[in-house]
Amino acid sequence: MNKILILICVIFLPLALSAQDKKATANKLKTVIVNEQKWEKGIAGKVEAESVTRYDQSGNIIEEIEYKQGRVDKHVTFKYDASNNKIQETELDASGKKTKVTVYVYKNNLRTERTVYDGNNHVISKKTYLYETY
Repeated sequence: MNKILILICVIFLPLALSAQDKKATANKLKTVIVNEQKWEKGIAGKVEAESVTRYDQSGNIIEEIEYKQGRVDKHVTFKYDASNNKIQETELDASGKKTKVTVYVYKNNLRTERTVYDGNNHVISKKTYLYETY
């Protein structure tokens, strides 16, 4: 059962993500900024940043910043290999200090390892992926 779930995730998750990447590439997106303005009793409140998403020329998300009440709540950067496989994900705190790094390893475009490090480069966890083929 677990092998079937892994297989489903391996097949369908990239398809869903690639649809978003195609839109970013087709529209030549570099940055998407989302602002929110709330209204109370017909009076406009101030405009606050909600999120910033940056893309590379291949349509891959290279940075995501989410805000709450005008302050950075979540900040993540991403790196990709030449095949557009995500090879690194770095989480930063509000001051820009690295808090967690996830490193991905691929073989034949299939993820084989995922290692998570804390902000001091100590291993927190490691997953390996094994694929059975015909």
